[in-house]
Amino acid sequence: MQATMTPTGVLNDQMIAADYLIGAKSAIKGCAMAIAEAATPEVRNTLKQHLNDAIAFHEQISQYMVNKGYYHPTNVQEQLRMDIQAAQQVLQSAGR
Repeated sequence: MQATMTPTGVLNDQMIAADYLIGAKSAIKGCAMAIAEAATPEVRNTLKQHLNDAIAFHEQISQYMVNKGYYHPTNVQEQLRMDIQAAQQVLQSAGR
């Protein structure tokens, strides 16, 4: 996971939470692919537990972000507005 900095070079709660959310999504995808490739039932069962843990963590982070107003999974227009704003801040901090 790569942390994104604000123009002042400081991480904020929203950026940290978003980074965790991206990591959780990646873990879910990785576990699902590994389950499909697992050779034994024991390995599949272990991976399924890891998958369930990753899904639970994703849910916790998502809910935290929704509660804080950082994430709008059911309001595409608002989420798009926030994503564009975040991208503009990154570009400004990069001097573009």
